[in-house]
Amino acid sequence: MSTQAAQGISESITPPPDQGKRVFVLSQGAPSLPGVRWDARWRLPVYRGRRLPHALLGHAARLHSLEWLVQDILNGRMPPPPATRERPALRTHQVHPVQLMTKAHASGTPGFLLAYPTGSGKTAMLICATLDLPKVSTVLVVTKLDVIPAWRNAISYFGGGGKRWVVMNPEQLWRLFDHPIWHLNSLSPDQAAVRAAEGGVPRVPFDAVIVDESHMLVSPDAVRSRLVDRLVLPGREGRRAPWFIRASASPFSSPEETGYVSDLLAYAADVKAPGRMSTAEHKDWLRELGFEMNTGHDGRWAHHLSSGDLKHVESLLFSGTVGVTATAQEIGLPAHTRQLRPVELSVEDRDLYETAWAQFRDLHGLDVADVPEKDTSGALRRVQKASLLKAPKVAEIVAGLVEDGYQVVVPAWYLDNVSTLARLTAAALKARGLPDRVVEITGASRGLRELKRQAFQAGVALVAVVNSLEGINLHAGERGGAGKGKDATKTPRACVIADVLTGGKRSLQAEGRTQRDGERSLTLYVYAEGTTEQQWLSRMLRATAGTQALVQSPAEAQDLQDLADQLSSQQEEEEEAEPQ
Repeated sequence: MSTQAAQGISESITPPPDQGKRVFVLSQGAPSLPGVRWDARWRLPVYRGRRLPHALLGHAARLHSLEWLVQDILNGRMPPPPATRERPALRTHQVHPVQLMTKAHASGTPGFLLAYPTGSGKTAMLICATLDLPKVSTVLVVTKLDVIPAWRNAISYFGGGGKRWVVMNPEQLWRLFDHPIWHLNSLSPDQAAVRAAEGGVPRVPFDAVIVDESHMLVSPDAVRSRLVDRLVLPGREGRRAPWFIRASASPFSSPEETGYVSDLLAYAADVKAPGRMSTAEHKDWLRELGFEMNTGHDGRWAHHLSSGDLKHVESLLFSGTVGVTATAQEIGLPAHTRQLRPVELSVEDRDLYETAWAQFRDLHGLDVADVPEKDTSGALRRVQKASLLKAPKVAEIVAGLVEDGYQVVVPAWYLDNVSTLARLTAAALKARGLPDRVVEITGASRGLRELKRQAFQAGVALVAVVNSLEGINLHAGERGGAGKGKDATKTPRACVIADVLTGGKRSLQAEGRTQRDGERSLTLYVYAEGTTEQQWLSRMLRATAGTQALVQSPAEAQDLQDLADQLSSQQEEEEEAEPQ
């Protein structure tokens, strides 16, 4: 463990409780049961005892969470010993970026920018590079809320390297700060975040900070950007800044959005780092570095008028010293990109998941069906139950993809699920200020199916929720796909598998709605973490791997097998981490 990190944690540690008792830090929203109180400094509920009561198990601190870190601090525990498990192998195209990151750290760069395309496995690269960094024992990962479970699972999959990992969304970063004047815990979360961004002092030093989807920092005045600034700038008493890794498939759209990598630009240009700047100040500084910053008729930076800027970015950021980039073609990505996207059910929903199926259907106002007697049928009913419970989070994921510029297809299984997902997705889109245009394409509406399909292909609808998995094309650029002789939009497609589908062929059919005729599509498998659904997804992915192996696609088969293995290892890790 690094000396500075050890010192920082030791300053925060509370003496361990007496008489064999320990402190359990709970997730927010834990019930007010006897023994549960609020920790004044961390503003988190805690329980003190020999073991966590059954009623609180669902609120136990999750692996690699802030609650997990605080729990160990309050119990006087240091980071875990170095891991001994063998690390899973990286893909060929992932090895070089990892080597570049470790080399950059060794040479003393302030950080690194990983700008690899979607589906290249940036999470794996970032974790493996960090595992190899000497004198790095505490790592903070800042990422979007709905991606946190996937990050935690990936860290568990690669072993964690005996380092202390904390994964948080930017809206919670204020919890990592004290303030010399304000008691942040007495303020609302929004007010506390603003005060922390203005003058917060980090409570626990991190040796490395990773910002996933780092384009979230392009606005220098955003609270999240200022909070990250305070975390990565050198601290008091000469405390060195953490190594700052940024990762994004689309890090910026113009040079003026490179403010959050100004330290990397300065290092590569061998000039003094400018510190925090406004957008206007940053543009002037870029001109001093030799950027042209030519604009088009609309006053915005234009790449076709600023060829020199492209060369500057390439030479300064992507020469391998402080960053690296590649196209999908250059690294030989497989034609299909699949990602696991776990969602965490609330404690209440997890309780519902364990109740009888008939009670669940009655609670949601659905027709009460006979309880199936066969084990397979019973398991499928549990799958549907989990699908409905996670539907609000699926809707948020879909809305986020639309916001990122995708048209999204959501294959589901049951009609109940289709209608629920369509309704919730429309609401999620509207809440984000996006057009709430969603179509349902099912076998129950055969007369309108083609018209709805064409509406999606024409871009009139942004989301299609479907249970028709064959004989329907929803890929980008389909010839005549929009009707009346018009081609489908070229908008990139994403496929969000909302229900776990049985069998390799069925899943391949679902993916194939958007992955056709040479068009490359992103596929997300969304599942309720820690439920029967997760087990079914692992089984389904293995079946799909077998299907692909039989059609002579060994690389894709291995990709699917790796996803199944990741699910299995995650479940084993969660079971081992259950409070005793």
